[in-house]
Amino acid sequence: MKKRLFFDMDGVLVDFQSGIDKLSDDVKREYEGRLDEVPKIFSLMSPMPGAIDAVSKLKEHYDVYILSTAPWKNPSAWSDKLEWLKKYFGDTFHKHVVITHCKHLCKGDFLIDDNGKNGASDFGGEWIHFGSDKYPDWKCVTDYLLAPEQYEMIIDWYDYVDCSDVSESMVEKTVAVLDEHMKVLNNKVSENGVTDELYKEIISLAQLTNRWLRVLKKDKDIDYYDV
Repeated sequence: MKKRLFFDMDGVLVDFQSGIDKLSDDVKREYEGRLDEVPKIFSLMSPMPGAIDAVSKLKEHYDVYILSTAPWKNPSAWSDKLEWLKKYFGDTFHKHVVITHCKHLCKGDFLIDDNGKNGASDFGGEWIHFGSDKYPDWKCVTDYLLAPEQYEMIIDWYDYVDCSDVSESMVEKTVAVLDEHMKVLNNKVSENGVTDELYKEIISLAQLTNRWLRVLKKDKDIDYYDV
């Protein structure tokens, strides 16, 4: 069963500023301090850089949902957000859209959100703080979320192919994926400490990475994990 992944919209999938930039000066003055209440403003917005490609990749590995909030005093925003999703993502989120001011009530494994308001910081799964130092952009987010999936594929692949026949560039890409997964495990250690199961997973990953590194036929020294 795929894990459940929620996406916030404003500041995550949607570039809010792009909509503001399309407003006239008169409208900006009229709605100063409450620009999210401008009628149809959400229909003016563009996707965040990398958002469409990230969703395309992540939906292959996760059960994806929208978990967003709409301004209470802007009724059109609710329908505008739905139309925006249809425009840029087609049927990807068909009947998988939740609009709420209480995000902590939804159950899932991950929530990608740019702030902790409306219950995001109390989400029952893992809150991925988009735009933070740890997750500044979509590449960092997708690398983090796809590393475990790619790791499992690499384990299976290693058992069935002759690695000596794999190109050097492919080996380097594989090692890069393994290194990303090691970062995921290190983050778990930082947040929750080391359990016996996590320790075994780290050792196994280090050994697998070393095996791939040995495939690289280079004159220069290569740093192996000390296991």
